[in-house]
Amino acid sequence: MPALLFAGGVAVSRLAGLSAAEAAVCLAAACAGRLLARRRLTSGLTAWTAWTAAGALAAALHPPAAPPPLDLTPRRVEGCVVESSVIRGDRMQFTLELRPGARVRVSWPPSKDGTFPEAPVYGQRVAAELRLWRARGFRNPGGFDLAGYLARRGIFWSAAPVRGARLDRLPGACGAAWRRPVEQLRSAALARINAVHRNHERRAALMRGLLLGDKSGIRKAWVEDFRRTGTYHALVISGSHVTLVCGLFLLWRRLSGLGWRTVPLASAVAAWLYALTAGADPPVLRAAAGFTLFALGAAVYRRLALLNTVGAVAILFLALDPDQLFDGSFQLSFLAVAALGAFFPPQMAAKTLHGPALPSALERRLAAETLHEVFRLPLNAVERLVDASAGAWRWIRTIFLASAAVQLSLALPMALLFHRLSVTGLSANIIAVPFVSLAIPSGFAAAITGWTWLGELAAASLDMSRRLVAWHAQFEPAWRIPAPPLWLAAAAALALFAWAAARGRRWRWAAAGVYLALLALVVIHPFPPRAARGELELTAIDVGQGESLLLVLPGGRFALVDTGGLPQHGRKRAEPFDVGEEVVAPYLWSRGIRRLDFLILSHLHEDHASGAPSLIRNFRPRELWVSFAGETPLWREILAAARPAGVRIRTLRQGSPCRLGPVECRVLAPLPDQSWSGRPQNNDSLVLELRHGRHAFLLAGDIEARQEAELAQAGLIRPAHVLKVPHHGSKRSATEWLLGPSRPAVAVISAGAGNSFGFPHPETLNRLRRKRAMILRTDLGGPVTVRSDGRYLSTEIPRPGLWTLLEDWQ
Repeated sequence: MPALLFAGGVAVSRLAGLSAAEAAVCLAAACAGRLLARRRLTSGLTAWTAWTAAGALAAALHPPAAPPPLDLTPRRVEGCVVESSVIRGDRMQFTLELRPGARVRVSWPPSKDGTFPEAPVYGQRVAAELRLWRARGFRNPGGFDLAGYLARRGIFWSAAPVRGARLDRLPGACGAAWRRPVEQLRSAALARINAVHRNHERRAALMRGLLLGDKSGIRKAWVEDFRRTGTYHALVISGSHVTLVCGLFLLWRRLSGLGWRTVPLASAVAAWLYALTAGADPPVLRAAAGFTLFALGAAVYRRLALLNTVGAVAILFLALDPDQLFDGSFQLSFLAVAALGAFFPPQMAAKTLHGPALPSALERRLAAETLHEVFRLPLNAVERLVDASAGAWRWIRTIFLASAAVQLSLALPMALLFHRLSVTGLSANIIAVPFVSLAIPSGFAAAITGWTWLGELAAASLDMSRRLVAWHAQFEPAWRIPAPPLWLAAAAALALFAWAAARGRRWRWAAAGVYLALLALVVIHPFPPRAARGELELTAIDVGQGESLLLVLPGGRFALVDTGGLPQHGRKRAEPFDVGEEVVAPYLWSRGIRRLDFLILSHLHEDHASGAPSLIRNFRPRELWVSFAGETPLWREILAAARPAGVRIRTLRQGSPCRLGPVECRVLAPLPDQSWSGRPQNNDSLVLELRHGRHAFLLAGDIEARQEAELAQAGLIRPAHVLKVPHHGSKRSATEWLLGPSRPAVAVISAGAGNSFGFPHPETLNRLRRKRAMILRTDLGGPVTVRSDGRYLSTEIPRPGLWTLLEDWQ
């Protein structure tokens, strides 16, 4: 309970903005009330208040980190490498510390021959000509707060080399002296793993991730089945790895007969060494801290209760970094362990038979004598066989119930954080995860000894788990779960707490029934999406340097124009990051959207369409509109996703019929005689005019000046109140050919903050200002929205309280 109250105080402080003085006064008053209280109820309430105030004080003393001032003009930057380089997709990434508390995440592209400079490692001083910008993620509701995550690690800026820049090594060492040998040990271990599994890219990448937390080489396709079945936790560094390391020490104690105090303390030292070598990820550090408390208790002959240990570790980490409370990893880690402690309270081991165990012992004795009489087997052998079978059954039952408790306890946060709920996770965790656990010690042994047969054993164990998980994945339903209403999530959380805290069987069954009913409601989600009826809404989702537009139609239907993606321009696709799955889909789920009626792809450039396959699988649109069905690898992926989903595919040209419910629709481009050039072009774009009441919305794709001129000369461009500015506001788009006849009142630009193309171009912005258009940009503040009820326009930009109601512009 103290940990829950402490966490509640952190949340209250962050939401209400309490100052340290206010929290300290509350804490002092609560402590004084606790000392003066004479009644038990008053004493308990003041103690609860004190823990809550302590959490609020910790949060107030650790305000969200603010970036120190930094000159962001392109220049030569010198710094200390504080995170060794890794290869992610088609980039080499490492972190530089310019001065204490000011770090830069550097993303270095390959040279023309596909090679990278010599990888910098921890403790080296380097310098390079860099282009810098503020680190930021995708600022959509329901999305991952990347900027906040990086800020907690002191990283406030991103950087990339200017054209032709070199990475220079500077003399001298930097960083913490104690950490340099740890990083050298990590590098040597990674090299040993690569040597054992040479010529096997997937095996080496998975073993690096499994043993040392290096996920840089793991492709999404290799682990997707683990994600779907709720077993992905087994592949990443977590508390289970620390448990295994410490378990080996405790097994050594049992075999060696060493003291109960010395071996746990040595295990704690090994746990911290492993946590640091594995990259010092928070889950491993939390597990190491928990085991350290256990070891300290063992040193004074005290066996700590699991819930007390979990609570103490949670309070410690929240006191040091209160914003961890809002990290999904923190929530899942502690909830999983707390579920085991709540549903399986520790029982003191008894050396003699006690009441509940006596009937079981008599039954085993009776079974053994029966088998002895029937099959004439030796009685001692039969008794050992029966005892072993009974022990195996108790172990299987315990593992099953523990897995069920964890799975049910994590169901709500899994639905909230990942919009998933596995139906096969219970059996997959029991059957497949033990093989992953077997791969960990054999993988470590192979890396230490270099013996190939141990590496083969680890690989075989990992491959068996992969096969078992793939078998389970074929039974997983294709559903994804939208974000539930706040009241439902709160009610389900309270029901789970009541289930864990209930003391009578009747009350526990009642609380369990309520929780399962509410959980079923979360999965079924019988709630309408969050949208205003009778209005046409255009929202430019923040997808970085790409484009994705959500259309909410007056009749309650939904259309998505483009799906975002990473611009490639001939480079290798950055496979691990799917903008459709990781950015667009969470935003749609946050709105309660389960299915799209229309998916419209303006053209097949990666930054507009590479998210389409995953969005088709997740939202099963009824129709897919395209301009050209060109034979490209991306189009083949889209077709492979669309055909099983039964999506109707339409290829549109100028004048093709289109209607989006009550919204009138005109197709202006591509031109009727325009043909496919063999590869995607900006001027391939679908250009749509939508009309609702007195307002017209013009969605211009990525067309450039030539296409704008042809449309204008043909007299197809009419006045539009809202213009989606073509090609992210480039210099060659939104020319007078388009702006003259359209005369937009609102101009929406989708672009990435600090993008290397310089979009939107200053000349384009000046042209829009001369037309007196209100300019809304995703690169400045995140998603932007324009709504029309047929008479009035309103805009919404992501700054609190900034709502603008605009009179109708004619």
